[in-house]
Amino acid sequence: MRLIYELYIRSGLREAIGRLPLVQPGSNRGISPVEIIEGFMVSVILGARRLVHSGLLNQDEVIKEIFGWKKNMASQSTFSRFFKKYDLELNDKIFPALQRWWFEQFKIDKLTVDIDSTILTRYGNQEGVRPGYNPGKMGRGSHHPLLAFVAELNMVANAWMRTGDSASSTDFDRFFDELLGILPSERIGLIRADSGFYGDNTLQRIESHDLTYIIPAHLKAGLTYQIMQQRNWYPIVEGEDTGIEYCSFEWKSRGWKKTRRFVIIRRDKDKIENAQGKSLFPKYDEYDSHTYAAFVTNSELAAPLVWQLYNKRADCENRIKELKQDYGIEGFCLKEMGATENAFRWIMVAHNLMSLFKLQVLKKKKKIPQLSTLTLQCIAIGSYLTKSARKTTQKLSVVQKRRRYIDSLFKNLSGSSPPFLVSIA
Repeated sequence: MRLIYELYIRSGLREAIGRLPLVQPGSNRGISPVEIIEGFMVSVILGARRLVHSGLLNQDEVIKEIFGWKKNMASQSTFSRFFKKYDLELNDKIFPALQRWWFEQFKIDKLTVDIDSTILTRYGNQEGVRPGYNPGKMGRGSHHPLLAFVAELNMVANAWMRTGDSASSTDFDRFFDELLGILPSERIGLIRADSGFYGDNTLQRIESHDLTYIIPAHLKAGLTYQIMQQRNWYPIVEGEDTGIEYCSFEWKSRGWKKTRRFVIIRRDKDKIENAQGKSLFPKYDEYDSHTYAAFVTNSELAAPLVWQLYNKRADCENRIKELKQDYGIEGFCLKEMGATENAFRWIMVAHNLMSLFKLQVLKKKKKIPQLSTLTLQCIAIGSYLTKSARKTTQKLSVVQKRRRYIDSLFKNLSGSSPPFLVSIA
């Protein structure tokens, strides 16, 4: 935690949080809102999955000393009262400003933004919990948050909590406008999203800002007919019979105002076991020899490159999985929607801090460890405090063979300060 604290301070995040319009305590004895937020993020990083878990660190003297808090970490009831002070309107004043500042600290010209949604199953009658699309718990109430990730940094750019009956593209316009307030359009090189965002309104919104996109298309009747008319299919790898072929054409769906480019990928089921994609007519054997995937794009890249670029979007599914398993986004649910979203969005800030930790301290760009792995490597290390000559020292319980590794992390940390330079090679 000392490593994480040092990076937290060096990044300027504590000062940035302190500048936000946070609700101040009504009593002189109240805990500073910055300390409450820090305590909550620390508890999440250390494995809290409920507010009651967050309160378990209330008497931890070492963490209190590391962060320099005047009082102990907040209790469960203090956290609960704090989050209830925030509604959706106030959240929209706090987090876009913080996220905009955060991404200004990274010097990368063009970013890839992946937009996705996920289902958070709930088990109570909290505000916004409604039955909707929930394949894991059919009929169960849920929330349906909307998220935007920056692929090059493995960070969350924007995150909204929505009601459980929302479709993937519900509130997309307002969410996208807020996203552009965080990441100006000139910094975005590519937008990727899943098929839930396929539609003329969404595409027009992205095109109005001259942004490049790749989005899977629904294989409905009109598009299926166009695919069946194609006679020229090319191998995805020139000169090799891999069983994967592509074609590309311009087409205008019913109700659209303009034609758009479609890239179609088909896989030969005889050559590829468990071929991904959908059959156009699964009931008819003569049309069931291939599976198909369709993408709509305004990119001018060759069709194989369009397909390969979109495939890299799969990593955002890993980020969602990590947020659920390691950051507990399914567990912090309060009665009020604004309070739930406030806790949810502070978890995103904690996630981004740990992503920065992986980039700057661990120096990891590939095979990035999840938080649970990171805990075993360098967080779950026993420590104690000693005082001598008015000086407090934190001593880590590290076996001899691992001390060189821990020393290297502190060495990496010493060179970490904004603006952060991150290689995207």
